[in-house]
Amino acid sequence: MKDQEAISNGDKNPAVDFFSIWSKTNINIFNNAIESHEKWKSQLIVHVKEGMKGEIDEVSSSHVCELGQWIDGEGSRFAYLPSFQMLREAHEGFHGTAAEIMTYSNAGDKPKATALLKEGGKYAQSSIELIKALLACSKELADFVVKGIRIRYKISDILRAKLKQDIVSIDGGATIFDAIKLMLEHNVGSVAVYKDNAFLGVCTERGCLESMVYKGIDTLQVPVVNALDTETICVHPDDSVEQCMVLMSSTRKRHLPVEHDGKLIGIVSIGDIITKLAQYG
Repeated sequence: MKDQEAISNGDKNPAVDFFSIWSKTNINIFNNAIESHEKWKSQLIVHVKEGMKGEIDEVSSSHVCELGQWIDGEGSRFAYLPSFQMLREAHEGFHGTAAEIMTYSNAGDKPKATALLKEGGKYAQSSIELIKALLACSKELADFVVKGIRIRYKISDILRAKLKQDIVSIDGGATIFDAIKLMLEHNVGSVAVYKDNAFLGVCTERGCLESMVYKGIDTLQVPVVNALDTETICVHPDDSVEQCMVLMSSTRKRHLPVEHDGKLIGIVSIGDIITKLAQYG
């Protein structure tokens, strides 16, 4: 509570110390965590596919990796923040799911291990929750930085700079062909998919191709909901552009839906970010 009180009371020195810790340590730790924890899936897939034996204790422990050490050590000074508790729980849940997969794999039970790793499965959900917690915690920490010092660019800056402000959308009952046609007509790489006014997710050019290659869809006349990214991660307008770029790179997603108060307010593409950064340096 000491750090919280010092900052809220306007004590300049603690605030500067806080900013130093935040800028030099926390951002790197959070960005590294997004990248490193995304790599776990490919490593687990190899273990399961090749029947390799893994150390359960190393996988199950949420205290060994860099993020876990930060949570238990230097980061514990922020334990009063709600997002910190959410991050701790999400991180523990992620490692628990990874350990569950490793346990099945070590026992030679490939079907159960594979089921946990499937698209939209338990592992994907725990990974999404961890990334959401990382973004939320980094944003809440940034809110305590002294007035006048802020993250250089936020997603809201990218949305304001977009030449096309309207969200191109389509009904979930429309076909994949309709979605592709709509993207071509509007010269965009993604469309928002709705059903009964509820946002279901984003359909992208790549998603359409992947649905045909990996899901066995052999026609463009099936509903577009079959081409949705089931592991879509929505970001917030106040999320930093830097972290969203790390997120895009780590998850190989070129489009991120932006939500505020539970409502979709835009879709940011890697092209939008590059255009903004190239324009303003």
